[in-house]
Amino acid sequence: MDYQPPTYRLGQDFDRKLSAFVQAMLSSGWEIFGEEFSKVESFVIAAKQDCRERDDHQLRRTEKPIYLLEAISYKLYDELNREAFNHTKDTLIILPDCLSLHNPDCLKDDRKWGDLCLQCTADCQANQVSELAERYGAKVFFSKRKLEEQMKHYAERSDSLGIVGVGCLLMLVNGMRKAMDAGIPVRGVPLAFTGCEHWNEQPFASCFPLTQLEAILREKYEHQH
Repeated sequence: MDYQPPTYRLGQDFDRKLSAFVQAMLSSGWEIFGEEFSKVESFVIAAKQDCRERDDHQLRRTEKPIYLLEAISYKLYDELNREAFNHTKDTLIILPDCLSLHNPDCLKDDRKWGDLCLQCTADCQANQVSELAERYGAKVFFSKRKLEEQMKHYAERSDSLGIVGVGCLLMLVNGMRKAMDAGIPVRGVPLAFTGCEHWNEQPFASCFPLTQLEAILREKYEHQH
């Protein structure tokens, strides 16, 4: 019997074509995004020479092509989840700790299922996100280490939950995958740069384009009305 594969069927020339495609993608990617990723290689070299005891060596030593791959993954996941997210009733925005100007001494309220911004400083972006979320009736919490449990907790307490994650490219995409594995529609906004202790000897506040988050919320709630 001649079985017909239900999805894909790789031809004998698939590996050659895929290799050519990847090389073309990388070449085009560095041509387009060369400035954005220009410091990655030197950082990775230094990270590989760092022999201190720390639990984030693997993250810090992420090779440059993976950054581009995760950037593409982020955009694909964001687009794939877009329609389903727009049809959810509730919205949860999950922020990284490094968004606070006061990190690690942020005055946020320590809660079991995600710390809450107390909006103590006007120019702190966590405060600005909280103000934006209030206009749309969305909830905002800082990310927990057990992110998957945190997302499932809120999903189980909502009839229809959509999540917007904010984070550095590597961690954002990982979080989006976990949300999708849990069946939760998720969109994302990448940080413009990384300010946390994983990447800096002297941590500082990270930042992202607030207009991008606002566009996601506006699209969802205008769609529903």
